[in-house]
Amino acid sequence: MTTSKSILYICPGTITLKEIENAIYFALNLKKAGFSNYFLAFPFGARLIRKYGFFAEELRFNKKDNYRIFKRVCERTNPGWILIADGYLFDFWFGPKYIFNIEWIVDNPVGAKFASFDNLCLSIRSKILPFYSSSNIEDKFKWLRTTSLTKLMPVLIPCPYTFPVSKSDNEKSSIFYYRRSNEWLKWNEDQKKSFRDSIGIKKEEKLVLFSISEWPVRITRAITEDVDIWLRYFSHMVKMIFQEVKGKTTLLVISTYPLFNSSTEGYLKIINWDLLPYDIYIKFLLTADLFITTSAISSSIVKAVMGKVPAACLISSGGELKESRLSSQLINWFKTARAKYPDLLRSYLVFPIGWQEILTFIFEKNPYRDTFEFLDLLKPMATINTINDLLFNKEKRESLIQKQNSYIKQINHLPEPERIMNFL
Repeated sequence: MTTSKSILYICPGTITLKEIENAIYFALNLKKAGFSNYFLAFPFGARLIRKYGFFAEELRFNKKDNYRIFKRVCERTNPGWILIADGYLFDFWFGPKYIFNIEWIVDNPVGAKFASFDNLCLSIRSKILPFYSSSNIEDKFKWLRTTSLTKLMPVLIPCPYTFPVSKSDNEKSSIFYYRRSNEWLKWNEDQKKSFRDSIGIKKEEKLVLFSISEWPVRITRAITEDVDIWLRYFSHMVKMIFQEVKGKTTLLVISTYPLFNSSTEGYLKIINWDLLPYDIYIKFLLTADLFITTSAISSSIVKAVMGKVPAACLISSGGELKESRLSSQLINWFKTARAKYPDLLRSYLVFPIGWQEILTFIFEKNPYRDTFEFLDLLKPMATINTINDLLFNKEKRESLIQKQNSYIKQINHLPEPERIMNFL
């Protein structure tokens, strides 16, 4: 007989940690309520899980080995529930569909019930998904699809990020929106000032943290020729935009790829760093005057919103430059990009792979969409004005922070993980 307060988390992701983080925060909340939590994950995810003090058995890249490991862990931990983070990955991504079967969970050897987390709401609809912003590369990914899991198992959707567009009765629905518990680092102004002093940021100076999402760039490097030249041209446009800031500003770029050269020109100082340890990165994020990333689904945007830090996402609307009276430098950039790097000019909400078709569904009628700004690369003057407003216009900054506060109040009414388990 299974124990209802024992949970086994299956983490099939092979390139990102976001799905694993959802499971970890769920488990941290349930641990306080007396639940026992166990994990199955690939090595890079298992290392993160163990940092939080949980048991994590490692999966391998061999299907037969993984079935044996899964069966052994089930029999040893005897879970009442098996929770998948995220179930859509079994259809959607390379690794999981070839090295782990979702059917093993459905027919698990201990009779455990099962459910799936879904950060992107992809498990609640069946759809062929465009994946890349280039039509030539798109042909290689026609097999990408999602399958609705709602008739097979409950789907758990964490907030912040997604948001229920209408009230649902959790006791009757197979879709459960919940408040993702997390211990946010809360700093007062004195602590922030002390940290800024320690990194050499003067009182009148603005700090912009620009984090380039790594996993889309890794995918691009694997399937695109001359990607380094392509990405450097993108970074050249970003640099031109930031050279228009109105006051002394340090742009701290966090990326595993050296897209920018550290330099000082006019008001702008650029520092290009590799990835930072997580705890240090969070301190930079919460101390920044503005946080910018290249992915609309960045978990760092969530952290900025919850920390009440003005945030923005750099996107492309696709097509032509949308503004007149542009400098010759910007116009020349566009002409060269259109001739040599047309993928730079395609629509994307996740640079540089696209995903606007995937994410539009999530942002519809979602108050989370109002908690940060979109900066369109093909509307450079509007982007420059928005950056300056968020850095130097007190009213604009406070207006955005007020929207963040409003969203936080809304998600505070959602159930926490323990209540979700009671519903289940």
